[in-house]
Amino acid sequence: MKEHDIILGCKKGNRLAQKYFVENYSSYIYTICRRYISREDIAKDCLQDTLIHILKKINKYNEQGKFKGWISTVTVNKCIECIRREKRNLFSSMDLMPEKSQNENISLKLEHDDVMKFIDTIPEQYRIVINMYLVEGYSHKEISEQLKISESSSRSILSRAKKMINQSFKNENIIVIHNGTKEKKIGS
Repeated sequence: MKEHDIILGCKKGNRLAQKYFVENYSSYIYTICRRYISREDIAKDCLQDTLIHILKKINKYNEQGKFKGWISTVTVNKCIECIRREKRNLFSSMDLMPEKSQNENISLKLEHDDVMKFIDTIPEQYRIVINMYLVEGYSHKEISEQLKISESSSRSILSRAKKMINQSFKNENIIVIHNGTKEKKIGS
């Protein structure tokens, strides 16, 4: 079944089209959920909530723009909603945290799974902003509206997240691979 047929079928409440939708888009939606939510059980709950929400609200998709883009936006919103449910005051203390300084830039060639495993280890608020800004392409203004924080807080959180990632890799014994050859070890 083609995407257009799935969309039309789902808009009409066709069970077969809904089945195809779930089969074709679950892994895509789950991947987005996992980028935002580190706990697998909560990510699966969010996947379920998102699938149900999309099927209920599919009539709002006006077929302008890519369907996957619309799905992605809905999924990010559901992830944020799910995180808020889990931790009501996730961002309230972010402005009180001191910002550490770091002047180093570290470039590494890492596999996607390694990056995802590492991102799962950083605090949720950093992971959310880094995903929204770097992966999903949201502006700081859009992030601030979604998360109900100021634009400067969004910038600050992103900056801290980048520094946290750089610091973590700086402290590891990692072999940097550049153009397919080992260059040097980073860290102690």
